[in-house]
Amino acid sequence: MKTRHVAIFVLLSLMVSLPSQAQRRNHDRQFDYSLMGGMNMSQIDGDNSGKYNKMGLHGAVNTSFPISQDKSWRFLVEIGFTQKGSYSSNIDRTIALSYVEVPLMINYNTANDRLRIGFGVAPAILAKSRVDDSGVEIASQSANYRRFDAIPICVDLRYKVVGGLAVEARYYNSMLSCAKESGSGTYRIFRSNKGQFNRLITVGLAYCL
Repeated sequence: MKTRHVAIFVLLSLMVSLPSQAQRRNHDRQFDYSLMGGMNMSQIDGDNSGKYNKMGLHGAVNTSFPISQDKSWRFLVEIGFTQKGSYSSNIDRTIALSYVEVPLMINYNTANDRLRIGFGVAPAILAKSRVDDSGVEIASQSANYRRFDAIPICVDLRYKVVGGLAVEARYYNSMLSCAKESGSGTYRIFRSNKGQFNRLITVGLAYCL
């Protein structure tokens, strides 16, 4: 199962990366390209935990193109793999959620192109879910997570350190519940929009072309 997910991710990554490289050659660097890898610090609002103490991996490939005459405003399309979830020390429960996500963001690049600020959404498809209590999987809870997290908002900050190497940080917050059912839960925007919501911070390195 894990091998299949990795294969799907690699294939989708190539589908994004190869066209972007061709477009860069044909359009005088109108399109840029970058790879990102890093760590997630995540939690799930509504699971009675409330701490960014679930660690996970994050990897992605993206391309962007200008949407303004001076090229400072750009639209970014990305595909990546990310591990979200939470850990509650009160009941020794670990929720591990793995997603394939497709962030869509509008970015602003400063004149020297060193600093980039972005905002958008990051729709995500659930590849795997697992809930463990004291190291033992609870199958009914593992199956309680939706296959699609449709509207996580995403805020991005990237700073080029030297050459094409950059440090990058992101903040994600789901606007719709990631759980099918929730005994307690919290809500977003409206009280009727109740359940469990992914929230995380990603920190990592990016290589930009």
